[in-house]
Amino acid sequence: MAGTHEGGVKSSQGGRGDPHKASPAAVEKYLKGINFPSEKEQLINCARTNGAPEDVLYVLEQFDSRKTYKSVIDISKEMHNL
Repeated sequence: MAGTHEGGVKSSQGGRGDPHKASPAAVEKYLKGINFPSEKEQLINCARTNGAPEDVLYVLEQFDSRKTYKSVIDISKEMHNL
């Protein structure tokens, strides 16, 4: 199937495809329950707890560790800056 990767899950939905292509929606899905403001490590820990695949974790690991993220909008903006 076009646009799918391992297990038939689209990378844009948080599959294990190209780590540079996790969508903001996929990242947000795995941050369910996060309290804002949050720092990079808190985002990564929440995503891991929620079972995030490697492509989502990879994107979060590229975030600036000096920033505090106040909302999912901040997260989306950070993804566009990567």
